[in-house]
Formats: sequence, C-alpha cells, structure tokens
Amino acid sequence: MKFRRYITAICSSALVLGLSFLFYPGIVKKTTTSYTPTPELTSTVTPEPTNTPKPTVPTQTPVTNVATKEPTPSPIPTSAPTSKPEPTLPPSLVENRLLKPGYDESDTVTAYINAYYSNDFDTLSTLVTDPALLNQDTIKQDCEKGSKVKDIQLYSKMGTDGVFSVIYATYSLYNNDLQLYIPQFKEYYITRLPDGTKLIRTEPLTEKASEAFLQARRSEAVQALAVPALIQQYHCACLYADETRFKHCVSNTEYLPMEYITSRYSVTEAFENYDFLLYPGINEVDYIVFVTHAEKIIFSETPAPCMESYFISLDSDTGLPAIYLGITSLDTDAYYAALIKNEVIQELAQQTNKKMQDALLSDDDLEDFYNLMRSSSDTQ
Repeated sequence: MKFRRYITAICSSALVLGLSFLFYPGIVKKTTTSYTPTPELTSTVTPEPTNTPKPTVPTQTPVTNVATKEPTPSPIPTSAPTSKPEPTLPPSLVENRLLKPGYDESDTVTAYINAYYSNDFDTLSTLVTDPALLNQDTIKQDCEKGSKVKDIQLYSKMGTDGVFSVIYATYSLYNNDLQLYIPQFKEYYITRLPDGTKLIRTEPLTEKASEAFLQARRSEAVQALAVPALIQQYHCACLYADETRFKHCVSNTEYLPMEYITSRYSVTEAFENYDFLLYPGINEVDYIVFVTHAEKIIFSETPAPCMESYFISLDSDTGLPAIYLGITSLDTDAYYAALIKNEVIQELAQQTNKKMQDALLSDDDLEDFYNLMRSSSDTQ
C-alpha cells in the first residue's frame, strides 16, 4: 500500500514541542537533511549528518549556521529498511571530499561566469576550447533574465578521460523580473592544453567521462551544494507563486497545491539565514534534507525561525536534484518517522523552537499574528 504526498512538506518549527507552525495549519509536509560522506546505511544505525558548505541565499542577508552541535545520532529501529548502495565510481572520483580549485582554474571559471551574464562573447571566446560551440542566442536570453552575479564559490574534483578537473560552482544570480538574488548551481569541465593553459571544455564529453561525472554528481558531497540552491529556488517560486519556476524545482508539478501556496506565502517578504542537513534516502527518495531558516513576514520586523524537511529525488539522466512530489511507500514513511527521532534532528528542532519562542516574546506583532494563525487553525 502506498500514500500520496501532495507536497513533500514542511515539518513545523515545533517538531519537538508540538506547536503548530506559524503558517502551516493542517498541512503535513516533509523535507531533507544535511550530509556527510557516510558508509552504506544499514537497518540499525542512523546515518551521521554533517553541515553542508554555506550556500548563497535569495536575499542580501548572509548565511548563518543554526545547528552548532552534532550529538551522536540514536539508532534507527531494526524494522527500518536499508538504503540503496552507493554507486561504484572510478578511482579518480571515489573521493567524496571536494577541494578548492587551483588559482588558474578558479580564475577561468569566475571570469567565465561574469562574462556570461554580461553577454561578453569576446571574453567568453578566450576562456573555452571551441567558441563556435557557444550559443549566442541562449546567452543573450539568459542575460535578459539575470544580469548580476555575486558570492561565487568554487569546488573541484579530479577529471577523467580528457577532462583535467570538474568544477562545481555556486553563486547568486540577480533575477531581473523578481528583483532578487537567486542561488544557482553549475558544473564546468576544465581541459589542460599542452602549453599548460586551462580552458573550459565546450566539446561533448566522452561516454566514459559522462558516466563518471554523472556518478560523481549523485554523491553526497556534490548534492550538498546542489540541494541548498534547489530549496532556495523553490522558496523563491513559492514567494511569487510562479508555477513555471516550480518545473525546475519539483519532480511532478501535478501534485503542487497552487491555491494553498498562493495563500500561504501572501504575507511573506523574504527567506534568510539558511542551514542544511542532508541524509541518504531509500526507495523512491535519494536524500532527505532538513532545513532551518528565518521567514520575514510583512506584519513583523522579527523574522520567524523555521524548520522544514524535504524528500529529494535525483534525475536518472542528469543526476540533478528535485523536491520529490508523488507516491511514497510505507517503508519510506517508516524510515522518515525513525529518522526524525534521532538526537541530531530532535536537538535541532528544540533549538528552532527556542528561537521561535524568543522571537514571539521579543515582537508583539509577530506574537499577535502567530496567535491569529493558531486560533484560525483551531477553528478549522
């Protein structure tokens, strides 16, 4: 027997204390957690999380870490199912830890990103192996959507089969329509020429390299960069109730409750102060991410602390993440129920609850609005 998940949802900020969260009366939601390289998950031990690299955020507020302590996770009941084994990678890509790229690689990719969104085709031509393979029309269209870039962070892994290294980039792109910065995740391939020059490869990859980079992209280390960008893109789509943007964020838009989303975020101004924990998933779910952040609403000067969780599925062809909306099995539900009982998640929830209580005590407007939402939920 299976259950429909109309939205892999948001656990309330009161996961432990049982408060109904500020804006989520009557809605059951699930999300995802932080990551670290972990051995294959067994049915008796909870995977140990680690904090993801700090992502960029869709507002000007800098990222701050919410969880500062990681207690030893409590065991998962023996009835919990096992996870899918990690794919076998080529020796050069088995290393799950990402490195900072060399100065020349970093300079090349940074210059490429800035030139791309400036529609500077002349500069782009000097940074790639074959300028004829650049699509000028696509570049121009992308520049019309977003023109300014900030907070570029680069990470690298060793390459294979003609690729010197693969560079993973996170940055915030200013969206001209929404008028805010939205986090991005991109991947670039570096080729080293005989004279030592390093350029971005524009030619198609070999089948061997494509398979190697697909497997590397599915790793926890890379997903720890891609998932935070995904969640914040999803929040931006919610903020503006933009259905077209959800297509890039969720696995199945048919399960999106657009009427609810439009109503739910009608009083939200911005999201800020993100932190993420990523865990391996099972069955139809590749990862589960737990997210803490603050939500700014129009009725209060004090952002409301939040805690959410999302199920993440990876595209079989690209390895890119999406928020899973669809059917979950009983095993998956049991696994999730066991996961949220471990000490790491319980303590994070308690910390978030404490922050929420402090915010309510410090801001009468926020408390009044919270009480209004709570009473409205009780009467439904």
